[in-house]
Amino acid sequence: MKQQTAEAESLTAMSSVTVQAPARLHLGFLDLNAEIGRKFGSIGVAINSHHTIIQISPAENFLIQGKDLTDNLKLKIRQICERFYESIGSQIPSANRCINICVKQTIPEHSGLGSGTQLALTVGTALAKFHGISISTPSIAKQLGRGKRSGIGIATFDHGGFVIDGGLKPNQTVPPILAHMDYPADWKIVLVMDPHHQGIHGTAEVQAFHELPIFPQENARLISHLTLMCLLPALIEKSCDDFGKAVTDIQALIGDHFAKAQGGRYTSKRVESCLLEAQRLGHSGVAQSSWGPTGCIFVENEAKAKQLIEHLTQFAKTTFSDGNAPIFIQTSADNHGAVIESSM
Repeated sequence: MKQQTAEAESLTAMSSVTVQAPARLHLGFLDLNAEIGRKFGSIGVAINSHHTIIQISPAENFLIQGKDLTDNLKLKIRQICERFYESIGSQIPSANRCINICVKQTIPEHSGLGSGTQLALTVGTALAKFHGISISTPSIAKQLGRGKRSGIGIATFDHGGFVIDGGLKPNQTVPPILAHMDYPADWKIVLVMDPHHQGIHGTAEVQAFHELPIFPQENARLISHLTLMCLLPALIEKSCDDFGKAVTDIQALIGDHFAKAQGGRYTSKRVESCLLEAQRLGHSGVAQSSWGPTGCIFVENEAKAKQLIEHLTQFAKTTFSDGNAPIFIQTSADNHGAVIESSM
């Protein structure tokens, strides 16, 4: 902290800093029971279809600007900045806090893609780089109140790829990373997004975790077994089918546990219909990311992804007559994490 203070006091911010961070899919928890002392433990992967991009530059006054910037998003960014200057940047003189924050792109909120964590980490990292403060991403997350349940967003910010974290001990704020590896570049992921629905978030999410029944220890053991003996070997051996089967089995256990809070195994009935249709076609790997509503289907190449999207698009036209059909997006993994650029 002394080094950070010295750097903050000695630096006059003159550079522009841009940080771009990928969205992530949260594919399940290892143990919601915590019977052996650690709680949660998460499985996830960074994706390149959605990003949060923040640019910070000098200004005469504190400004937050950007295309399609809502009042709610503006408030969130302001609160992140306030928390930053109360903790990490507490020694920065007030005159040096006059900055222009330009929001160039954001991940859709409450869609299950990790928008909140990536916004906090992107703004926090940009502020730290702008003010010349050397600090790790886990430390930024801790000071900004992120990573309380999952370390996936923190790890994918730093490294991208496929990640498993080890959950939290009592009074621990950021979980350790147990495994990190590149996700196969030729594998594709078909996102099924419902723009007319939002996943559980905020106080409702906190309440849901409090009210959920105790997660059966046998299910935690089975998820851990599936992760260690199916999911990870499938990635190393590049077997998309085996990977998909393991994800689907894990998702069934987690989704059914969350069913009372989210209205079923999947939070969006439109997304659920499309995932079931994909399974009917023979696709083994389907999932809901976090609380949804975004669903995902794992396929082994681009040709199969395009074919699946064509089929699901037609399926949606004939199934959802109200015109509120899901949106289908082909994406792949982001294996490099956040990109940070600065200029004088």
